[in-house]
Amino acid sequence: MALTWLDIDITFKPTSPDGLIIYNGKRLDATNDFIALYLRDGYVEFSYDLGTGSVTARSRFKVMLVNGIRISRTGRLAILTVDNQLPVEVLSPGAFTQLFLPQNLYLGGIPKFDIISSHVSIRTAFVGCIQKVQINGRYISILAEALGGANVQNCPHPCVTRPCGEDGECIPQMDYFTCRCKSGYRDHLCSRSAPSFYGIDSYLHLDDTSTMNAISYDPLTINVRFKISSKSGLLLWASAGESFLSLGLENGALVLRYNIKKHGEEICIVHNTTNVHDGLWHRIRAVKDGSAGILIVDNGLTMTQQSVEIYQRPTTAPQETKGLYVGGMPYTLLRTITKYINGVRGCVADLVVNTDYHLALINHSRIGHNIGECEG
Repeated sequence: MALTWLDIDITFKPTSPDGLIIYNGKRLDATNDFIALYLRDGYVEFSYDLGTGSVTARSRFKVMLVNGIRISRTGRLAILTVDNQLPVEVLSPGAFTQLFLPQNLYLGGIPKFDIISSHVSIRTAFVGCIQKVQINGRYISILAEALGGANVQNCPHPCVTRPCGEDGECIPQMDYFTCRCKSGYRDHLCSRSAPSFYGIDSYLHLDDTSTMNAISYDPLTINVRFKISSKSGLLLWASAGESFLSLGLENGALVLRYNIKKHGEEICIVHNTTNVHDGLWHRIRAVKDGSAGILIVDNGLTMTQQSVEIYQRPTTAPQETKGLYVGGMPYTLLRTITKYINGVRGCVADLVVNTDYHLALINHSRIGHNIGECEG
């Protein structure tokens, strides 16, 4: 197949700084046309040869966590975009403008590295997870369309727990997901489990053994989807002991707060570049890893800037503060242990802790207070 243009979109999560992600070539003797996408020393590199010499585009920075890559090539020009980094452009030498790639496409590795072009500078397979591959606008069903493979297994992801139920299809989106109704079901069936909160004395409280074990981990990762209309209020509180993590809105800004088992000190990360109180659905990914924290909204910029505040909490917190609160808290606890005086007005759905513990919130309504069912 001869290609004048080539678009590749791929989402992956590496656990090693080196490894081959995609390879295709013209000949099995490693000569002539090829394309190769790989990691080298933590950087993303895309190499290709149109038959008149190879060229390589390299990401400006190393990749971390879950990454999205797009490669767009038209004729001799290729553009490599990695996450939110600025694009990198390269131009291949010579006058040829087409790729001729009759061999099979390899993903994640290759049976023998001696069939890879000598212009590709790594000789190791990719280690990690590959979630999405789209080539020239066509999604590749990675396992279903594979002609063969070795040492491949499913990666941990919230979709493994089937959070969308029998009526919905779980669509992975990096560390998170969306639910899409299966054919023949109306759209509202997939979102019927989302509880709504009224801002005052409205909350869910979970302190069962499974929940407590999930929120006890360090690092602790919270993924949550919500739509709210209030500019201020507590969205989520998690505490399994002396330490805590909270998510809330403060004058329109989304704020991640947590401590490191030191009374009186709070670390906070403020995300004020996205309006999340507009009554539309948004997604949050919050990570507390020791003293470090990450806050991401709608797969946008990663916020890590931190400040330390002094806040006097009771030396011995009431037992009721333990566990996971969603949407708010009893009024007396809010005033005692948080900076908030009310919860949020809106809906909360798809709450996942540490990628594998999914909370079907509506099923926990018996331990909630003053909650309804989300509309729309």
